[in-house]
Amino acid sequence: MTSFTLSDKVTISGTEHPIRTDFRVILEIFVMLDDPDLTDADKTEALIRMFYSERPSDPDTALQAFTDFVDPRHGSQGKKPSGRLIDWQQDFDLMVAPINHILGFECRAAEYLHWRTFLSAYLEIPPESVFARVLRIREKLRTGKKLEKYERTWYNKNRDLVHLKPKFSKAEEELIEAWT
Repeated sequence: MTSFTLSDKVTISGTEHPIRTDFRVILEIFVMLDDPDLTDADKTEALIRMFYSERPSDPDTALQAFTDFVDPRHGSQGKKPSGRLIDWQQDFDLMVAPINHILGFECRAAEYLHWRTFLSAYLEIPPESVFARVLRIREKLRTGKKLEKYERTWYNKNRDLVHLKPKFSKAEEELIEAWT
């Protein structure tokens, strides 16, 4: 597959497998992968059911093919930093406006939008956007770098946007509820 096409298949062990490529499917998979109530086995099974039109025989290779499809650049970026910067569910409202601006249409209203088209627009989000500012501040906080005065002022007014909300399992939520 070249980057000149928008593929609707991945190749696993020499066999092409049809996949679901709409950006909403991929985002739903990301949300599912963040679910603390699911085991790793549950997440693997759900990912395969959600992404593949037909079940591949090798789950490990199927997971790698998903990773390669979702982020074709992942192998070229070197070591990934630890810790999350993005919660696709929490941050979607911050990123959708600049993505819509880049695309020139409302992506949520589109009947279909290929993941790679969405990803291309996402990668072009301008640095002056609220979403980019949130990510810069999260990165500085995560790495212990000092915020500039204007960043500190903005951060103090927008902590709810900057901090990723913790995800609790149902059992943890019940325990918290019992203690509060």
